[in-house]
Amino acid sequence: MMKAVSILTALTLAAVTSAHISIYGVWINGEFQGDGRHVYERTKFNIETNGPVRNPDWSYIACHTLGNREQHKWLEVKAGDTFAPEWFWSKRGDMYSGNHVGPLLVYMAPAVSTGVNTPNIWTKLYHYGYNATDQFWADDYFKKDATPTRGHHFVTIPDVPAGDYLIRSEIITLQEAWALNGAQHYPSCVQVRVTTDGKKTLPGGVSFPGTYLPNQPGLRWPPYGTEIADPTNYPLPGGDVWEGSPGGGIYGLNA
Repeated sequence: MMKAVSILTALTLAAVTSAHISIYGVWINGEFQGDGRHVYERTKFNIETNGPVRNPDWSYIACHTLGNREQHKWLEVKAGDTFAPEWFWSKRGDMYSGNHVGPLLVYMAPAVSTGVNTPNIWTKLYHYGYNATDQFWADDYFKKDATPTRGHHFVTIPDVPAGDYLIRSEIITLQEAWALNGAQHYPSCVQVRVTTDGKKTLPGGVSFPGTYLPNQPGLRWPPYGTEIADPTNYPLPGGDVWEGSPGGGIYGLNA
């Protein structure tokens, strides 16, 4: 169903990136489920697949280098379920962001046969940028909470029609975002099968690639032409959260 990424292209990408942040697996209602879509994998060619995607015009911006491949496993969910990806740095439980700080964004799309790069299929379910009170970015909280939920954020599954969907979680780190294509994107997609038959159809409108632009505020940070980056004014990319989304959160936020 999803178009495969060539080994040559994957090798080229791996040559210019190093391993950083990725999703180890997924929790549903507090129960560990595995990954559901090879969200992290070291291939037989020893290719690390959790380095950053830097160019938002690349097709990998949707689900990373291996995330566009359909897997046999679909994680069954119902409307109202808590869906919680578990992020890590180099090994499970070591969520250390260092200077790799930035926002968290979560999108959902129907698993269409034309693939993850089909225009306008994605809908934003949740985002979080910077907390001026704590002076923390979204991924700062990932290393703040207790061990059982360290590295976790969550969204609540919306009341959408039954069917197959992808949930795309993304961390964008901004330590090099002053340069063109300097923002580092870490997207991971997970396959879910919604078993309840809701009435709220995802409106879509977001495209990967297409919605993110290299010079846009939020990806070029500080804003192009300035030397000042006030995180309290950080503009989250990707538009507004869908009003039909039940929302989400980050474990450890304000704890």
